[in-house]
Amino acid sequence: MNNLLQQQNETARTQALELTEIETQPAAGESLLGTKLDILHGVKVMLNVNVGEIESDLGELMGLKESTVLKINKPVDYVVDVTLNGKVVARGQLVVVDDNFGVKVTEVFTATKS
Repeated sequence: MNNLLQQQNETARTQALELTEIETQPAAGESLLGTKLDILHGVKVMLNVNVGEIESDLGELMGLKESTVLKINKPVDYVVDVTLNGKVVARGQLVVVDDNFGVKVTEVFTATKS
């Protein structure tokens, strides 16, 4: 689409952009959110729960059929990681809630500055 726009607008003037280097200075003033974190309460996030892994070879994988049971490499009472953007934010135990899986949180991690 950019090519089409460029062809239609061949008479447009172009000009080189010259950027000057500036010295960075320490940030001053209040941070973007400051202590007003309430603004984030409605932001939707996706948490992932890693139950375990299964090691297999391609032959077994290609032979999968309905009703095949895949054994996960973790015991039933194993603590699972709850992650947000690949970072572990909590740990807990798998539970059943009505007809769904759930996680009973046993450990919560606090953010640290890196």
